[in-house]
Amino acid sequence: NPPGTRYTVERSTADVATALASSAKTLEAVYSLPYVAHACMEVLNCTVDYQAGVRCEVWAPTQVAKGALQLVMLLTGLAANQVTVHVTQLGGGLGRKAELDFIGQAVQVAMAVGKPVKLMWPREEDFGHDQYRPMALVRARAGLDASGHITGWAYRHVSPSILGQRGAVLPATGDSQGWEGSKDLPYNFGARQVEWVSHTAPVPVGYWRSVGASINTFAVESMIDELAAAAGQDPLAFRRARLTDPRWLTVLEAAASAANWLGGPAKGTARGIAIGTAFNTIVAQVVEVGKTSSGTVKVNRVWVAIDATLTVNPLNVEAQIIGGVVHAINATLYGRQTFVNGVAQARNFNKSRMIRLQEMPAVAVTIVPPSGPMDRSKPIGGVGELGVPTFAPALASAWARLTGQRVRTLPFYPNATMSD
Repeated sequence: NPPGTRYTVERSTADVATALASSAKTLEAVYSLPYVAHACMEVLNCTVDYQAGVRCEVWAPTQVAKGALQLVMLLTGLAANQVTVHVTQLGGGLGRKAELDFIGQAVQVAMAVGKPVKLMWPREEDFGHDQYRPMALVRARAGLDASGHITGWAYRHVSPSILGQRGAVLPATGDSQGWEGSKDLPYNFGARQVEWVSHTAPVPVGYWRSVGASINTFAVESMIDELAAAAGQDPLAFRRARLTDPRWLTVLEAAASAANWLGGPAKGTARGIAIGTAFNTIVAQVVEVGKTSSGTVKVNRVWVAIDATLTVNPLNVEAQIIGGVVHAINATLYGRQTFVNGVAQARNFNKSRMIRLQEMPAVAVTIVPPSGPMDRSKPIGGVGELGVPTFAPALASAWARLTGQRVRTLPFYPNATMSD
């Protein structure tokens, strides 16, 4: 799959170009997202006890125990029953600990020195040798008729391929990381076309919390919000009138109701709303923002509604969602990694701003119960990723309503540091 290959992910029978040309109003916007580091709370580390030809015991915060086992077998030549992998507390995985580079490094050092080894990366190496969330550029074009209905939707996403960097032959629709969160959406788009274009990049990319949905939901829902504004309609009402899936509508209404959307925001604040999906779960968020004394974004409150089909432990769902919101705030406001001559420029938290405890907003989580008996043919959804995707578009929507400034390039404050 050569770089620059364009993959058609989704296409309606009706022609998009014709639909856009005949629209009463057309909109086009470009959304840009940078490389983002994982910045896990616990840096990468691994402990190895190796006895040549006898056994190898590994302790690691890994998200892929089987992959770690297979890697150790490959490096040492040992059989499966001679290798033990202990999965420790992750200290934040976020996709970074689905990679195996730090485990392979520790095993090779232990083999070389013939003694037990404990490897721990310094934070500078953790930042500088990450498998970053891919940078991406999305161009969205859409048309409206005289009544404000969407007549056409053309969506093109350009980014490096995670699977492509690993030598995979991509299927006809390309790398799912490029279109997650933009395909099979239950909006009445009229004619639609969704494309992903692979872009070559020397920067190593990997799976980052909510993967492609963290990129595409920002672009899709930001464009939906811009269409609502162009049609002169309330963002909630605009979505409500165009969503065709009852489950999506229920989740949307749950978030709006929890936030008392119809009651309106307090003076000096504004609210935005967004809805999306990832890992077989539907999630909607309402974000309320104001301004700090210096005129920057102040996130006041967040309301999240989620339908994961089946909830086993509500407290765990709530904790995962709140953690995801923290992750999303950091990425949306500050997250960015840049490179000069191949060297990562943000190498510690002094160059990579994170929110402080006093900046954390109140987060309310609503778990939407099943509407009837559980349909066992439907997959149960995940929750660990779901606090992330809808935050950025909801925040951008709220900020646009508060200030009139539409942010299409993330993060909001790319040069912020912890001294700010």
